[in-house]
Amino acid sequence: MAKLAKIIHRQAPRVFLTLLLVHCPLTPASAAQREQGMLEIQIKDHRDAIGDFAKLNIAIEKLLVSPKPGLQFWRTGWHELAAIPDAIDLTQYVDKKTARIYRGPVDAGSFDAFHLKVKSIEGLLKKNKRGAVVKNTVGPVKLSFDVRPQGETILIIDLVVTDFSDHPPRGYELGLKGYELYRADKLIAKVPPG
Repeated sequence: MAKLAKIIHRQAPRVFLTLLLVHCPLTPASAAQREQGMLEIQIKDHRDAIGDFAKLNIAIEKLLVSPKPGLQFWRTGWHELAAIPDAIDLTQYVDKKTARIYRGPVDAGSFDAFHLKVKSIEGLLKKNKRGAVVKNTVGPVKLSFDVRPQGETILIIDLVVTDFSDHPPRGYELGLKGYELYRADKLIAKVPPG
């Protein structure tokens, strides 16, 4: 047994060095071969109660996407994208008008969710020029989408402000109405449909 331990002890550095030399040249090559595509994310507001507000500014804390792990199951989790730091007045982005909150290259691949984390909401009502509390109910959304190499994917997040004041103690709430997904300027998915 002692003889076997000596052989293993002498061979261990050689085995380690061999593995290191085999692995190191592959790592930079595979990282350099990773292709990228363009991802753009926009937001807009559905018409429900946005008309009650003279201003409704939201600040985004984080914008996250979740890559599909596939065979690399150890790579699960959220990847943060650098969203614009400025507050956005949702009263200016209704119907077809959208505000771009992110545009940039990302590693090509498949994704299975997105999460728009809202930092703050400041509303000013039209009728009395007073501030209004708006509760944030926007959470993570399961959505399968791809970003193809040298391709462009656009995700439009449709937010909605709803007045629940007729159900005390609820009031105004910001939530997700749906989304639109485009690839190469072609509509791929829309929720709700229509």
